[in-house]
Amino acid sequence: MITQLERPLLLQPKQYEAAHLKLIAETQDNKTDVLNRFPPHSLAQQNSAALMNRMDSKYLLPISLFNSLMISLAHDYSILTSQDRRIFNYQTTYFDDKNKQFYLDHHNGKLNRYKIRFRRYVETDRGFMEVKFKNNKKRTIKQRIPMDCTLPNQARVNDFVKQTLGYTTKLETSLFVNYHRITLLNMGNLERITIDLNLSFRNALDQTQSIQDKVFIVEIKQESTQQPSVCRQLLKKQGFHDINFSKYCMGTLLTTSSPATAHKVKSNRFKPILRQLNKLNALH
Repeated sequence: MITQLERPLLLQPKQYEAAHLKLIAETQDNKTDVLNRFPPHSLAQQNSAALMNRMDSKYLLPISLFNSLMISLAHDYSILTSQDRRIFNYQTTYFDDKNKQFYLDHHNGKLNRYKIRFRRYVETDRGFMEVKFKNNKKRTIKQRIPMDCTLPNQARVNDFVKQTLGYTTKLETSLFVNYHRITLLNMGNLERITIDLNLSFRNALDQTQSIQDKVFIVEIKQESTQQPSVCRQLLKKQGFHDINFSKYCMGTLLTTSSPATAHKVKSNRFKPILRQLNKLNALH
C-alpha cells in the first residue's frame, strides 16, 4: 500500500485547467502591434539560451511604459515567434505544504529556498513539472521534467520532487497564476528577457485577484548581473530598480489580504512591494 508520504503530491492538470479558465479565457492581443518591430527567433534557438542556472533581475512597471520600452528594445533583441504568435498563454499551478512553508521561506528572506509548480503552455498543450531553487549566492537554479497535461505519471512526479527537494513532505495545490508572456533574446550576448502581462491569481479557496492591464513584469535572466544589459540600462535611466518580486508570493498575499479573509498570511516584509504595486495601479 502506497502511503501519503511516498506519494506526497497528486498532480491533476485537468482540474487545474478548469480553475485557470475562470481567470482568463483568452490572450488579450491589444498589445501585439509593437511586437512586429522585433526580428523573430524560434523555440529551438531560445532553448540554446535556457539559462537554467542564472541570476535574475525583476522589475515591476506601469503598463503605460510598455509600448515605449518595447520600441527601445527592438534594436537589440529578437522575439520568440511560433505559429505567427509573439505572445503566449501561461498557466502555472503552485504547490506548498499546509503551513505555506515555501511562501514563508521567501517572506523571511531565507536562501536555499524552493518553489514547486506545474506549468502548462496553452498554445502547444505542453506541461512541465518544475522546481526552482534560490541558493545562498542568490542564483536561481531550475530543474524540470515534461509531464502529460491529461494523464501525468504520478510516480515520476513524486520521484522528481522528492529527489530535487532532498526530502519528502505532503504538498497541496496552493495558487493558480495566469499571465501572457513575451520572450526576448539579446542578439549580442547571452541574455533572455521575459515580459509578463495580464497577471491574475486564484487560490485554493477560489479567492481571486487581478493586476491585469495595470502593471507588467520584466525579468532579466543572465549568467551574471555584471553582464551588460540594454534593458537594465534603459530602466535604470528611468528610475526603476529591480525588486524581490515573486508571482507565487504576491498572488498568495493578494488573494488572502481582503478584510473578509479569515486566514491571512504573514506579509510585513512584502509591504514595500505592495505599496509600489498600489502606486503603479494609481498611475493607470
